[in-house]
Amino acid sequence: MQASAFSMLNAYRLAMGVGELSQDTVLDTSGQAHALYLNANFANGSITAVTHNEVSTNADYYAATPLSRAQKAGAPATEWISENAAVGLSQASSSAFASDCVGQFLNTVYHLQDATEVQETIGIGFQQNTTQGTYSCVLDFGQTTGVSGTPTANGYLTSAGQQMATTAIAHSPLANETGVARAMTAESPNPAPDLASPGRPIMVRVTAANAGDVLTVTSFTLTSSGGTVVPARIIVPSAALTGSTSSATADVNSAMAVGVAFLLPQAALAANTTYTVAFSGQRDGTPISTTWTFTTGS
Repeated sequence: MQASAFSMLNAYRLAMGVGELSQDTVLDTSGQAHALYLNANFANGSITAVTHNEVSTNADYYAATPLSRAQKAGAPATEWISENAAVGLSQASSSAFASDCVGQFLNTVYHLQDATEVQETIGIGFQQNTTQGTYSCVLDFGQTTGVSGTPTANGYLTSAGQQMATTAIAHSPLANETGVARAMTAESPNPAPDLASPGRPIMVRVTAANAGDVLTVTSFTLTSSGGTVVPARIIVPSAALTGSTSSATADVNSAMAVGVAFLLPQAALAANTTYTVAFSGQRDGTPISTTWTFTTGS
């Protein structure tokens, strides 16, 4: 499963334009340790939700945080560590497990942002519970180039790692992507607690390596092949509200990076339908725009 997930995520990042990740066996160790912890403690009822933190009295405890687990496994003290984690139902093959795991992250707001950020390395953990028909997967990301300061328990520096060109615009779903999920995967924190069943989030990102860099939104729309504009919410970091359209809303959890903007459909998208995304805004006052299409799955 790990090899398939590594290839899938790297292929997606490469197509998106944010750069591939290198495998880090140290992070493989820390990721596997946390996958085992999640699997064991969901099974015995000690935890009921995915968590990045471990409790020392629980089964298969390794270390408390993504950072402390990576450092226990051998990561240098200066390396910044971030983590995505998920659980799901058992699948029929390694590639199916990988697709389900990676797909959960790509179909969200915050986890999509984090899976396509400026990190440089990755380690992947996977643990299956055949009795309960479930699995856990963990992606541990590392960042060493250009880092400074004391690493946080679970985070990265937007100023470090691998950076896109200042003129580049990356987005998800990809241009001409097919089989795109129709709905958002539930995540914590919840980017839109008032929406019962949002559609698949749409993200635009630019580089924001310097203090004061900001992506503002002038217009962000999703239109079906039949010409219907999909009701959707524009979500930006609070720092990007000034200069953005009045219809934009601030990220309620203050968890979005300043170079990112999301369009969140208010309901699930239609099956087997081609949609057109149109974005216009400004990066540090310079106008940018992009338009592309994608097609949902069944």
